[in-house]
Amino acid sequence: MTTETNETDRVRMYLRTQGERYTFRELWIRAVKARLQLLDALDGVNDEQAAFKINEDEWSILEVLKHVLTSSGNVAQLVESLANRRSRQSDDIEPPRKPTDLSITEMRDLLLKDSVAWGALTDRLPEPPSLEIEARHTFFGQLHARAWYLFQRVHDLDHAQQIDKNKRDAGYPEG
Repeated sequence: MTTETNETDRVRMYLRTQGERYTFRELWIRAVKARLQLLDALDGVNDEQAAFKINEDEWSILEVLKHVLTSSGNVAQLVESLANRRSRQSDDIEPPRKPTDLSITEMRDLLLKDSVAWGALTDRLPEPPSLEIEARHTFFGQLHARAWYLFQRVHDLDHAQQIDKNKRDAGYPEG
């Protein structure tokens, strides 16, 4: 087995087992901490910095935020469907990189709005949810509603690290 396969298996088991052990409200704490870390990564970022790319293969901060926002809304819909015993495809969870014409301020505001929506979603979810109905993630395989909910935490943390990588690059514009 490769290191990447081992890491994928480790994350899959984390998502599934923690999702089976904890309620949505208990998982919400973890999700919020990750979202706050993502929001903190945006502190002091201006429009020039948000548009910066290390190279053409790397994403700008604005592209990261566009991706996170699109994915987050799709994950929320998926979680709600699965928790309520409604099957749903998960093909739209990892949207491709897309540019945006919005400013960093506008994107940050949209991320805050999405964060509040996650809190509202949490109160709408049944406890206990169905853990039998699942949807497939490209890397992590079949996940139930709470595992998908916790996936948002992992996703936000990964992209917070991506933003930090941009900010540490030698070519990153000074504020």
